[in-house]
Amino acid sequence: MMYETTALSRAHGRNPIRASDPARWRPDFARIRGVVSLAIADQIEEAIRSGRLCTGDRLPTQRAIADDLGFHLNTINAAFREAARRGLIESRTRRGSVVSATP
Repeated sequence: MMYETTALSRAHGRNPIRASDPARWRPDFARIRGVVSLAIADQIEEAIRSGRLCTGDRLPTQRAIADDLGFHLNTINAAFREAARRGLIESRTRRGSVVSATP
């Protein structure tokens, strides 16, 4: 796995971060078609199946995704609920969402 280090992380003795940091993952706005919440849940599933997101990875906050894409927070919340219903992620109130063990 590729790692990148920054001067800041080296200076503070922190561990290097993965180049494909899961917290930086965002749905691709250009690929959203049809029902937005289902399209975002589909993109979460694709990211997991492709290995971009792995078991235990923390997803970005729903608010961060809503702000980035310009959708209402309720739409992103519905997408995360759908992903959880599919067994892809586990959401914990005020603790964030993580990728669950894939079936």
